[in-house]
This record gives sequence, structure tokens and C-alpha cells, in this order.
Amino acid sequence: MILQKIKQKCITSVKVLKFVYGNYTFVAILRDILFLISTFAEIYGITVLGKFIDEATKIFLEWKSFELVQFLGSEVFLYLALILTLSVVALVCTKAREYLYNVIYEKVWEDAQCMIVDKVSRSNLHDIEKDEFQDKVTYAPAFSMARIILTYDNFSTILSSTLRLVSALAILYSTMGLSVLFLLIVVLPEVIVVHLRRRNIREYQDSGVGKLRFLNYIQNIALTVSNFLELRVNNIYSHLKRRYVNEYDEYLDGYLNSQFLFYRDNISALVVGQTLKFVYIIYIVSVTLVKGISFGSFKALYDYVDVAYSSVLNILNSLSLISNNLGYVDKFFELIEYKGFGDQEHGDIKLANHTPKLEFKNLSFAYPDDPSTKILKNLDVELNPGEKIAFFGGDGSGKSTTVKILTGLYPLEKGGYLLDGHQTKDLDRGELKRKLSVIFQDFINYHFSLKENIVISGQRINVENDLYKKVSDIAGVNKFKKMVHIDDTSILGKTFASGRDLSPGYWQRLAIARMLYRNKRIFIMDEPFTYIDDVSAEDIINDIFEFLGKDRSLIFITRSTKHLEKFDRIYYFENGRVIESGSWKELMKSKGRLYEESKLQKVS
Repeated sequence: MILQKIKQKCITSVKVLKFVYGNYTFVAILRDILFLISTFAEIYGITVLGKFIDEATKIFLEWKSFELVQFLGSEVFLYLALILTLSVVALVCTKAREYLYNVIYEKVWEDAQCMIVDKVSRSNLHDIEKDEFQDKVTYAPAFSMARIILTYDNFSTILSSTLRLVSALAILYSTMGLSVLFLLIVVLPEVIVVHLRRRNIREYQDSGVGKLRFLNYIQNIALTVSNFLELRVNNIYSHLKRRYVNEYDEYLDGYLNSQFLFYRDNISALVVGQTLKFVYIIYIVSVTLVKGISFGSFKALYDYVDVAYSSVLNILNSLSLISNNLGYVDKFFELIEYKGFGDQEHGDIKLANHTPKLEFKNLSFAYPDDPSTKILKNLDVELNPGEKIAFFGGDGSGKSTTVKILTGLYPLEKGGYLLDGHQTKDLDRGELKRKLSVIFQDFINYHFSLKENIVISGQRINVENDLYKKVSDIAGVNKFKKMVHIDDTSILGKTFASGRDLSPGYWQRLAIARMLYRNKRIFIMDEPFTYIDDVSAEDIINDIFEFLGKDRSLIFITRSTKHLEKFDRIYYFENGRVIESGSWKELMKSKGRLYEESKLQKVS
């Protein structure tokens, strides 16, 4: 068990060093070189200071007056100038290292955040909804990322401190002999106590990640501008504040208690270590008197003891920090290396550039957290290239779940989902999504510029302006821009000071334009006209049909019978089943469920 833990820590250490030295090679190595130079300047400076003290003592005893010319030619001035040079070198190297550390720190944060976002973007809803995955996504930014940098910095500290220690011990050994090994022992109480207390703090934070997720959730609700109206008018802020304070105080009580124990024991061990160090200083005083060592040399020995003591402490403390921090860092790499069903279940088949035929064959589905409840049951759906079909049904009929299956967000346990005859699990990773343009019922309001709200879905860095203008016209964006006096560069939403908020209908038009700008082969529209008036919706759907032409396909999901007569085929969903399907004329002629529903909606 212990060997397994040590092995895991070694593996994670290598990952951290590869991450830093692999991505920021020049900066990291330059920082280490500066570390070595500053350490050399510090160690050599102690010896020079001792010699300066001895030569200065001679001047104080022998010179009757101060002569500048004579002083400038003396060894005292030489040592003083050397001390100044070494101090400047050490100072410059230290400041340069601080700057390079900040460079690495910011780059690690940027790249690690991007890696987390990329990991989430490549995952599926099946993975995202797992508690294990959500815990890692919450934990990594809060605790792991800063400790990647700290682990690297601890590694650099070990290199520098080892050089300082070896140099100091070598010089001390020439005078003090094997007694210098005593310095390796005096730091152990502090290091051991601190390491154990750090581990307790990490274990407490590990156990509190669920509470941290809840606190983040409350904070996000309270600080999201679009929530302000309901929160303010209904005084929900008071409830959120109470919940936040109660939950955070409960977490904080345990955390502050662990911090108190850490500092209490650290201080106790520190006093023991310092006492033992000064016992050794007394021994140095006795050796100095016995051997007749000069005061300057004694001062150098004293400083080297301090260097050796602090170096041993830094090395062991850094090893403790690395061991502790790796427990946090593990969670980051576990997240990045997490294998969801999309990573494990995919083939290498690539689809042709044309619009594929889409089929559900006897498809059934249950959510992973409730496998006994079938949401979709034995679905058979067919979408030929260029066809426009509609899924109709009320609440709980399975339409939205079908959208999630269509977009590949959940794995299938029973039945087939095929494109051009190939099971989706046999397709190359991402091949399904490369064929789809989707507007979801719960679309996002991006608080970017108006233009970015639309082109954000594009696959190219450069904006396709002709396409942008066309989809803006189709969705009615150009029309409402004039009505509310905004342009392409206007910032939308209330997140930023200059932002302009829009009505839900205008936001939904932007979402439709965004779907169209993605410009793929199969378009999926889930309740796309919830906030749009009937006349405008009629114009938009007609223009979309024209935009898609005869080659590209459309799946339209709705609970309204409006517009259904336009579609080649309609699938009526109820309780996760397709209870009837056919063209509008066929279904009206058969006078089945859709016929009855259309009459009810006309009356209402």
C-alpha cells in the first residue's frame, strides 16, 4: 500500500515536471540557472564577509587616521567591493527569478484552465452529470492548479537548497568535522509535525468538495445578472445569504480548526529546532576558542550553520510540500485523463461530405442514474438526406431526451443510432457533431458583441461575412437591430457596464442565427419559437427551408401543431414512444391523435 502511494506520487511528480519544463522550457531552465548563480553568490559572499571583517578589524586596531587613497588600495576595499558585486548579482537573480515565476504562474493558470475547458468540451452529458466528474471539475480550479506551480517551485527550491547545503557543509566540515551532521537532525521535529498537519488539512478539503460545489452554486445564482429581477423582487437574496453563511461557516469551522492545530504544532516544533541549532552554535564557539579562529572566520562559520540549517529545513519541508501538494495535483490529472464513454467507445469511420441518412432502430434509453425507468422505448425513426421531419409531443413525451441522443450526449444501451448505415459508436471521435447544427430549447445568452453571439458557432477563425449577413436576415436579427438601435459591435447582456439587454424573443433569434451560421448538414431545432410571435416564426421557418435547400436535413421538435404541415413526416411522441407517424395530410386523414390535438390547439 505504501509502495503504491510512493509510486503514484512519483508518477504525478513526473507529470508536473513535464507539464512545466515541457511547456515553458526556456523560462523554467533560465530560472533554475539564476537560482544556481544567486546561490553561488550567497555562499561565496559569506566567506568574503568573514575576510572583510578580519581585514577591517586590523584597520581599526592599526590605523590612527582614515586615508581614502590608502583605503581604496587595501584588501578591505577589495572585499567590500566584492561583497557589493555579489549582493547585486544575488539581488538581480532573485528579482529576475520572481518575474519568471510570475510568468510561469500565469501561463500554468491559463493553460490548465484551457485544458479543463477542453476536457469538458470533449466530454458528453453522460460523463458531465456524474458526481465523480463534477467533483473533479470543482476541485481542480479551487485546489489543484495553484499546487502544480507550487510543486514545480518546491522542486526548484530542493535543487537550490541542496547546492547551498552541500557548499555550507563542505566548508563547515573542514573546521567542525562530522559534527555538522547534527544539523541534519535538528530540523526533523518541525518537518514531521508540519507534514502530518498538512495532510490533515488536505484530507479535510477533500471531504468538503461537495460543500464547495454547493457554495459555488449559490454564489453563481446570486451574482448572475439575469437572475436579479426574481431574486430582488421576491427577496430570495435573504434566503441565499442565509444558506451561504450557514454552509460556509460549517465548512470554515473545521478548516480553521485544522489551521490552528497546524500553526500550534508548527510553533512548538520550531522552538525545539531553533533551540537545538543554538546548542550547536555554542559548540562552534568552543571550537573557535580552542583553535584560535579569527572573529571573521567565526562569523562565517555562524552564517554557514544558518545556511545549512535553513537548507536542510527547506529541502525536507519542500519534500513534505511536494508530497502534500501531489495529493491535490492528482485530481487535476485525473480530470484531464478521465476516460468517458466517448473516449472508450468510438471507431475510426469518417463520413462523406454529403448529408447522411439518419436512423433510429428499435432504440430504447434510460438515464444512467435511473436505469429501471425507460424514457425512450423502441423508437424507429428515419431521416433521409434532404428531408425535413418534425417530432411532436407534450411535456414528458421524450422529445428533449431524443435531442440529447441525436447529439451524441449519452451512450446507447439498446437499439441502433445510424448515420449512412454506420452505428454512431463506430464513427471517428467528433464525427457525429461535425454533421449537426443545433438550437436547444434552453439556449445560452452570450454576453459578447452581437456579431460574436452568432459567429461563435463557426469553425473558422475568420468570419464568413456573407453567411453572417444571410443568417442574420433569416433570423430577423437585422430587423431588430434597427428597432433597438444597436449594431454588430454592441455588447449584449448586463454582465458588463456597456451591455444592452434584449427581450427573450431577440435572444432566441440570435440563437437561431447561431445555429444557421454553424452551417452543417443536419439541423436540429428544439422548441425554437418559444419567445417569437407566430407571424415572425412563420417567416423564419420558411426562410430556413429555403436556406437548407433540397440537400440538407432538418429535425424540428415542438409541442405546437403550427408549421407541421410543412414537414415531410411527423413523429408523434407520447411517454417515450412514437404512437403515430406520417405526413400532415396522412395523419389528418387518419384522424388519429395528432388530428385530435390539432383541433384542440385551434380551439385554444
